[in-house]
Amino acid sequence: MQKNKRLERIISNHFKIRQRFPLLEKDLFGNKRTYLNCGAGTITVDTAVKAIEDAARRSHPMPGEVYPAEIATKDLHWEVRSIAADFINADSPDEISFHLSTTNALFNLAFSFQKHISKKQNLIVTNLDHMANVSPWERIFGEEIGCEVRRARIDEEYRLDIDHLLSLVDENTGAIALTMAANAFGSIVPLKKIIAAVREKSPDCVVCIDAVHHALHGSIDVQDIDCDFLAFSGYKIFGPMLGILWGKKKWMDKLSPYRVETAKDISPHKFEQGMLNNAVLAAFKAALEYLLWLEKEVIDPQEKLNLDRRACFSKVMQTIEKYGTLLTKRILQGIQRLDPSRIRFLGITDLEMAKERDPTFAFEIEGISAAEVKKQLWLESGIQIADGNHYSAAVYRVLKRPSLCRASFCHYDTLETADIFLKALNEIS
Repeated sequence: MQKNKRLERIISNHFKIRQRFPLLEKDLFGNKRTYLNCGAGTITVDTAVKAIEDAARRSHPMPGEVYPAEIATKDLHWEVRSIAADFINADSPDEISFHLSTTNALFNLAFSFQKHISKKQNLIVTNLDHMANVSPWERIFGEEIGCEVRRARIDEEYRLDIDHLLSLVDENTGAIALTMAANAFGSIVPLKKIIAAVREKSPDCVVCIDAVHHALHGSIDVQDIDCDFLAFSGYKIFGPMLGILWGKKKWMDKLSPYRVETAKDISPHKFEQGMLNNAVLAAFKAALEYLLWLEKEVIDPQEKLNLDRRACFSKVMQTIEKYGTLLTKRILQGIQRLDPSRIRFLGITDLEMAKERDPTFAFEIEGISAAEVKKQLWLESGIQIADGNHYSAAVYRVLKRPSLCRASFCHYDTLETADIFLKALNEIS
């Protein structure tokens, strides 16, 4: 099947896709809406909601080897680790751990390096990242251990300045924290290229990737990009509030995370403080299974017997990425028709560079606060966006803005949704 046919199937089956998200067109209170805030959290897919209810009612709290109920819980944990590993092409399910949030996971990870980093080493963070992949490293490496902290710049289009980043790397660079895509501006980072260059200068440097914003927009292959750790969130990929952390087994076994004395020093379990939430894990599994349904039943039903799970994830996410580029182009074309003296979009606006960004758009309207723009879009057009600093280092540290508007789209949004958003912006301005 030709690539454009796969895109056509998403477009022609949008009604079928959108039916899987009961709260997409109306909120919990019955208000009609156009939801453009997947950057803060996607709508939960129907089967994930059902899985929470079923697991909360039926699951046994502790995994074990004797009782049927505890065996079922043990099997659930393994199944969820396995499907998460397949989603990001990890080497083993034993490399996957679960946390309250991605922020929680990254703080725990940074802490676990305390015995394995010296003051002679330096740390690199970037001004493009979500602060969840900045603050933990600055706190532990910088404040607690006393390492030098170096910050990579961003350019005028809110992309990572790769040349500046690589100029900061030397043989003493102990760790680098990078994002897959900017949560405020959608800028995609060419990780494979960067990590290969980093390895040449500092072969033992640890590379930690925040994939939260990109996980719903494109495929992830941790073996291909050759990072050491990667984290993403369940609630930003059609599932529940959950942080997922992957790490290379050699590091997972070596590190020393927060752990009560009686907990076994075995990865990945030693990274998980306390009991796992079975209902949340079941919902996360259902959210990833939705993506498999999307590939096998909607995009390419003729090949559903020929793909293993990893290949299926790869294909569906590549198609979603191409559709995201289509949405991005629709928005960028529309931006050209808006008054630039009134509306400013921050980030890549060149149509030829659409593939270098996810469909996430930061903007501001002259003379109107971000909070007021958000309010007007809701009251006048039923459109939900986000305002604030979005926990973005670029917004907080570089722009020093208290708040920016952000509209974020994903594959369940139609091209007409983009037109509705553009029309509403034009009316406000």
